[in-house]
Amino acid sequence: MQRQLTLLFSIILLTLVYGCSDEDKKSIEKNAGEKVINAPVDPSLFANGAIVGDVETVECTLSGGTETSCYRITIAGAPADPDSSPEGPYCPPTIESSAEDGGTWIDGEGTVYQVDGEFIKNLSTLYKDKKWQMYDIKTGEITVIDGAKGCEIAGDPRPIPGFNNFCLSCSLEDLDGGIQKTVLIPKVPVPATKSTTINARSNIGIALNGVLFGPPAPLDMILSSYTLGVLDDCGAHANPHEGYHYHSANGCSEIGIQEDGHSAMIGYALDGYAVYAKTDKDTVESKGLDACGGETDPIRGYHYHASAPGTNQIFGCFMGETGHFEGEAKRPEGGPNGQQGPPKD
Repeated sequence: MQRQLTLLFSIILLTLVYGCSDEDKKSIEKNAGEKVINAPVDPSLFANGAIVGDVETVECTLSGGTETSCYRITIAGAPADPDSSPEGPYCPPTIESSAEDGGTWIDGEGTVYQVDGEFIKNLSTLYKDKKWQMYDIKTGEITVIDGAKGCEIAGDPRPIPGFNNFCLSCSLEDLDGGIQKTVLIPKVPVPATKSTTINARSNIGIALNGVLFGPPAPLDMILSSYTLGVLDDCGAHANPHEGYHYHSANGCSEIGIQEDGHSAMIGYALDGYAVYAKTDKDTVESKGLDACGGETDPIRGYHYHASAPGTNQIFGCFMGETGHFEGEAKRPEGGPNGQQGPPKD
């Protein structure tokens, strides 16, 4: 009987293949041999020191209403591999400073600027606005607000009366070494009925080195007050609410090396799908991905690839139902409509 069923299946498959166009044949043959999987979250992939305490399994309700099991993970909030993910520097001291003395800035369109003295000097030209004047004309010293005050302002990017034209610096040292965050993330991703946008007020995942994946930075709001919340060379900076967090993937958290040559894994999104580095280091944008920056293969199942540095995002949107960070309101479906308070920087 089993042999007869196998023969029947083969006849049906051959009929389908030879009765279709060449493109349809390729699709059928590919799907017949491909096993689609939803890869589970694997806490063992995190770097030593990235996770604080034990990883727990808890019952949870995801953003789409699905009741399932989640991992409860507390991350350190600072790079567990500081040699490969150095924090800072941020603001250069003078307009004569080199790129080694400053961090980076992004335009949201894919450009990454090195924040050296020349960059600060030419801000009025870059933004076509003569109000930009972030340095003393006589001494060349750049106006930098750092320490506790720098962290305070970095935590709220809204314009502050009496404060403008300064470079902000908030370091892990200012935050006593980082801010721990606890996340509930589905053990196995649950596909959503439709993709959902990223809320401007909510963190979107965790890196394998114990650092937060933050939402897009509110660039327009920051620039409207003639300030720069400079990122370091890893595409990250800090504030007293979220601690140290990434706004782009610049190659500092590529820990999960893949044996088959696929780009390295860098972390997990809030919906449990893995996030990998760009598909090709030699190009600006990854190719062949969906609107969220994802694709599926037989080994990793569905997964995201990081957007190009400078685009002000780690990936584009969520394809699965999300968990949440403790202390944050659960992200509503559909994105940031109805958000209250300042967006997180």
